Amino acid sequence: MAELKSVNGKILLVNLTSGEITVDEPEAAFYRKYLGGGAVGAYYILKTMPAKADPLGPDNVITFCPGILTGGAFSGASRFSVNAKSPLTGCIGDSQCGGNFGPALKWAGFDAVVVTGKAPAPVYLWIHDGEAEIRDASAVWGLFTGDTRKAIAKELGDDKIRMACIGPAGERLVSFANVSGDGSDYAGRTGMGAVMGSKNLKAVVAKGDKKPEYADPETVKEIARRGAENFKTSGFPQMLKEFGTSAGTEFLSGLGCFPTRNCSRGSFEQVKGLSGETMKKTIGHGSQACFGCVVRCRQIASASEPYEIDPEYGAPEYETIGMLGGNLEIGDIAAVARANMLCNAYGMDTINTGAAIAWLIECHENGLAPAAKTKGLDLRFGNPDVMLQLVEMIGERRGIGDLLARGLEACVAAFGSRSAEYAVHVKNNAIPAHLPQVKKSQALAYAVNPFGADHMSTEHDGIIMKIGAAARGLGLDAERGIADLDREKVRMVVYTQYYYSLLDALSLCMFCWGPGALFSYGDLVQMINAATGWDMTFWELMKAGERRVNMMRAFNAREGVDSQYDRLPERVFKPMPGPGAGLGAHVPREAFQDAVKTYYRMMNWDDYTGTPGPEKLCELGLDWISAV
Repeated sequence: MAELKSVNGKILLVNLTSGEITVDEPEAAFYRKYLGGGAVGAYYILKTMPAKADPLGPDNVITFCPGILTGGAFSGASRFSVNAKSPLTGCIGDSQCGGNFGPALKWAGFDAVVVTGKAPAPVYLWIHDGEAEIRDASAVWGLFTGDTRKAIAKELGDDKIRMACIGPAGERLVSFANVSGDGSDYAGRTGMGAVMGSKNLKAVVAKGDKKPEYADPETVKEIARRGAENFKTSGFPQMLKEFGTSAGTEFLSGLGCFPTRNCSRGSFEQVKGLSGETMKKTIGHGSQACFGCVVRCRQIASASEPYEIDPEYGAPEYETIGMLGGNLEIGDIAAVARANMLCNAYGMDTINTGAAIAWLIECHENGLAPAAKTKGLDLRFGNPDVMLQLVEMIGERRGIGDLLARGLEACVAAFGSRSAEYAVHVKNNAIPAHLPQVKKSQALAYAVNPFGADHMSTEHDGIIMKIGAAARGLGLDAERGIADLDREKVRMVVYTQYYYSLLDALSLCMFCWGPGALFSYGDLVQMINAATGWDMTFWELMKAGERRVNMMRAFNAREGVDSQYDRLPERVFKPMPGPGAGLGAHVPREAFQDAVKTYYRMMNWDDYTGTPGPEKLCELGLDWISAV
């Protein structure tokens, strides 16, 4: 077998039912084809998970996958993907996380961890120096995520360990429970924490000192220096260092796409109180970096009054500010930070949490919430106290929180079809804080994405079309306005979906490696080849991104999810009322339907089912999927 560079050549396989731990040793061709991240995750899930498996049953498979560049000492190479069948959507589950766990796993000697079965009692995996063991987690079961990290570090006598763990929400199988990396880093979407909880898996812990070996280390260092130098004159990355993702809050409200009052409006009158500048001045406590990164976009919040905010859990990102702030008409950044802290401690997605609370409040306003289920709750928009109360009720699955914890589809089933109007989701995954009524590329992307509405799976219109060479480098040369939804806009979604899917397969950060960021497409090709010794082309890399999307879509088809699920909530087709920006904005229904059909054809998928056929799978080297 050819010597492998930049990877370990080992993938850890753990069966929690039997306690058996084995190692798979793929050849170089496997790494070149799938790269890592969600592509490797989807590969092992398709290969080892029985069709139609219960997402919360022992047959589900959960994977933790860095990429071939993860662990290198350069910006944007710290991430890992978590994949499984989602208990929230029934589709492929996919979520990424930054911080330090991805590099720690690579340095511990493994390129991925694949977990099957269910432990008879709570456990955690301890992976170190090329070895792995299953350890008793009964002493940390029930702890918040931050307390879990401290307790396991104390047990192992090492505060340098890194981990991916769950909190009480994951243990209680909240459908949108997340996976905590470091205190402010979370694999937030699609309920991967609930899958860990269903397996009695509290944490995956890693430490090692096996740094990546490169084919051409001097070129790797030179490209790393180039990115660090580019950061000094960068625009958006510099803003991220100053304010984190909250830097865009006021701008997006001014654009009319900031979720307000359960996504019914796009401009929030109190947005100044939620801005990055306000957060920095009032509760800001500095920032921290993911492993090896110059951007340092991870903000820290701390306060003792009027709300206690533990800096262990970071500060709210833009999506959280949108969904727990404007979406609930709460203009107090301290209250939002407290809600963010609670969500992070319990271990649950802030986007779906905010959407569930907004749904309940609007149901109450319209007489659809049974009084017996909401007794004692002052349900109204603009009330931070009830928001905080409901966050804890969801995390503990107490009272009405038990219903909200099941996801919006279950909520609608309980309250009746009239409440569906207030459930703003795609495939049961709440839409993020970029309203598709205004950002038309996101209208299409949310609908067709394999794991439900997601804002990080394509580039956003208004950005890619204005960055010149970065757009042309992806084959995009026709500028379109943010409100357009035509064939050129569909092409933009397709091409940027391939590229962002590539970055997810590589587990690279979009803020460093996205179009027009710190590194160019040429830098990416050169970095991969210098690290591995390969001779990959940009075309080959884009095909790898396309391959990941098709694997995930093929998994959904196997599980019975096809084009009938590629739809948007009714709310987005209705013109938004005022006041403020976004007035009258909506998704034109006929244009949207045409865009979905055009997307299927550009992807070379079946016109009716929206799934890749045998010819497309063959073209991507995925013939084997037909047999699983």
